[in-house]
Amino acid sequence: MPCALRRALPLHLLVLATGITVWAAVPAAAEDPAAKASSSWSGCYVGGNLGYVRGRVAATDMPFTDGPFAGSGFAWNSAGPDYESIDMNNGQGVSGGVEFGCDAELMAGDTPLVVGGLVDFNLLDLSDDSASKLYSDTKTGYSIDWISSFRARAGLGTDDMLFFVSGGLAVADIDVGASDHVTLPTFGRMDVSGGGTETGWVAGAGAEWRVKPNLSLSFEYLHYDFGTVTATGAAIVPVGGFPRFENDVRLDTVRIGLKWRM
Repeated sequence: MPCALRRALPLHLLVLATGITVWAAVPAAAEDPAAKASSSWSGCYVGGNLGYVRGRVAATDMPFTDGPFAGSGFAWNSAGPDYESIDMNNGQGVSGGVEFGCDAELMAGDTPLVVGGLVDFNLLDLSDDSASKLYSDTKTGYSIDWISSFRARAGLGTDDMLFFVSGGLAVADIDVGASDHVTLPTFGRMDVSGGGTETGWVAGAGAEWRVKPNLSLSFEYLHYDFGTVTATGAAIVPVGGFPRFENDVRLDTVRIGLKWRM
């Protein structure tokens, strides 16, 4: 081995050892409490989210409650108690919105317990329709333009992760309708609607990851239930008929979010 190379080896080894020592020390410095900002989850935040949403709506053809046929047990397509339910389970789309909330970190023994609340507002374009299996001229449909929630949430946290559940009040703009355009051998004709700003409940769970002291990423699943939204009104034919379709409205969504913690 040339003499110059032998003399150079200790220097190269020293540089390599120094580099490894510095590289190994970086994670330790990052974990040093004095080298990073407080990891508490206490405080308020603003953020945005994007999500996938799917609707599950069932419109039940209910007996007339108004007009001369009230109390007869007759429904639009049924003459007895076995009333048809028309399923609309193919509505899906993308949602996007904003949220604001506040959290407080408490200690449950050695485990941080995080409690708080938030409000969110999301725009979406969700709709679907379907036809009766008894008489295909009868069609039902729905559309939802926006959805909002007022939720409490609680979870268990670490320095960088928060696992939580949430639930509360849900509000949405929901429009429902039913129609029947005359085609023989049926004889009815109607076009009724209902809905507006509807309330219900929402519950879900998720996780939040702090990527920087003031920035976090979140993932959550939410289930919404708005109960019954009714489409009703006077039929064109037969005169005096008041068809009524009760829509059981439920939604499921998964979201990713980005939050700026103040």
